[in-house]
Amino acid sequence: MSSVKVLKTLGVGKGITMKITIDEAEPEDSINRYTMDTVSTGEEALHIPPHWHKNHSEYLSVVEGRVEVTLNGDKVIVKAGDPAVRVPRRVVHSIRGFKGEKLIFRERPDPAGMYKAMFFNDIFSTGIFGGFFHTMRAFYDGDTYLALPLYFQFIDEVFLAIFGGIAHLFAPGKPEKL
Repeated sequence: MSSVKVLKTLGVGKGITMKITIDEAEPEDSINRYTMDTVSTGEEALHIPPHWHKNHSEYLSVVEGRVEVTLNGDKVIVKAGDPAVRVPRRVVHSIRGFKGEKLIFRERPDPAGMYKAMFFNDIFSTGIFGGFFHTMRAFYDGDTYLALPLYFQFIDEVFLAIFGGIAHLFAPGKPEKL
């Protein structure tokens, strides 16, 4: 009997879904306990815009296909079977798939925990990226900062503090559970 269970499947975009899984055989403090697998049919190219995280790192890997990962401006193509890419906290990163190519892309948070699954459950609660205020509220609550073109993380933090704070007045609250 498999110890990996799908907790939820979220709509992310046209032909793109995310499966949030738990491996109950892994301890709570294992980065392998919770994973988020983004599955793209290739109908629409997966694109995650430049952003960074203040309090956590990530491990990104490809299960099937290939993806372009940009870390602080340096681009690398990661293919299925390649070692996972570690994205340290505060490193600006973005991800881009390729139109017409199937992709299964895996993300694991470090430190371990369910917080990243809860963030994705929130940000995609509308079936796609929500509007501006929904996104700002989810980013504010979920340790995600837009990488603004001025390239100063302090300005990114101020921007999110202002608009994420305002968003709490307009945007729906985050879902309490998966």
